Amino acid sequence: MPTLLPSALPDPSLLLQSTPQVWLQSLSLRALLLGAVRILVILGLAALILGLVRRGTQQWIARVEDRPPSDPKRQRAVTLGNLLRSVAGYVVWAVAGIMVLSEVGLDIGALIATAGIAGLAVGFGAQTLVKDVIGGVFLLFDDILHVGDLVTINGHTGTIEEIGVRLIKLRKFDGELVMIPAGEVRIFGNKSVQWARAIVPVGLSYGQDVDAILPVMEAVANEWVADHSDIVLEESPQVQGLMDFGDSSVTARVVVRVKPGEQYAAERELRQRLKRAFDEKGVEIPFPQRTTHVVQGEAPPRTPETDGPSTTSDAPTSDEQK
Repeated sequence: MPTLLPSALPDPSLLLQSTPQVWLQSLSLRALLLGAVRILVILGLAALILGLVRRGTQQWIARVEDRPPSDPKRQRAVTLGNLLRSVAGYVVWAVAGIMVLSEVGLDIGALIATAGIAGLAVGFGAQTLVKDVIGGVFLLFDDILHVGDLVTINGHTGTIEEIGVRLIKLRKFDGELVMIPAGEVRIFGNKSVQWARAIVPVGLSYGQDVDAILPVMEAVANEWVADHSDIVLEESPQVQGLMDFGDSSVTARVVVRVKPGEQYAAERELRQRLKRAFDEKGVEIPFPQRTTHVVQGEAPPRTPETDGPSTTSDAPTSDEQK
């Protein structure tokens, strides 16, 4: 059996020095590769989740695209779809970032604690912003405002163009775009819910026969309702009179219930038809009148003015009494 010479054997000290280094190098490379794979998986899952959310919201909106723009279901789908995409993007990427930092080797517990304290400080400093965000979320989920609604908020009347988490964009009739923080929306009126009323007040002269004019108004209102049955929500209009005694006229009015958003056009057309009917029937449109009283003759005498209390007296003195 051949024997190995001592000079041919490897040095044991060299084996002890080289083996741990090679093992550590292979181990660090393996851990680095596994960490890179985990990070790629995390980013891939985040992108997949966002893609599913985006696809789901697009399908939700596609189901109501054939509805009119003023339909509440379409408005709700568009508004909440955009909101869900935005919120999902913030949440998913935030969670993915924390997981990536954990794979890198940072202390996530300390990071989350620091972020919590920083968030508390920012919350105290940005109370108005937090209030607006919370108010916007509740407005969206309560389903009381929609894109396209005609509303009055804080004295501004217009059509809602966009409802966000923090701001509501309101377009007024003159084209002005008003930005209203959601937290400031406390009391508002919505003219696009269920039904609306077209109200046309009509001033009648005191010298006219009101009993003869009211049937004319009723005939005009019934004719208009027959021509616009697609927007009218009640079969017969109401002719109400007399509502008020003014300085120069008495007031009657025509009231018709119509679909939301149609009341203004209905009022304009009703006024036009009433004016034509009044011209044909000879009904006088009242105008301001004033009665003036003229007093003739001499003016009454004025009370004489006195300079002050008299220093003399007509009463007899003590000597005269004696």
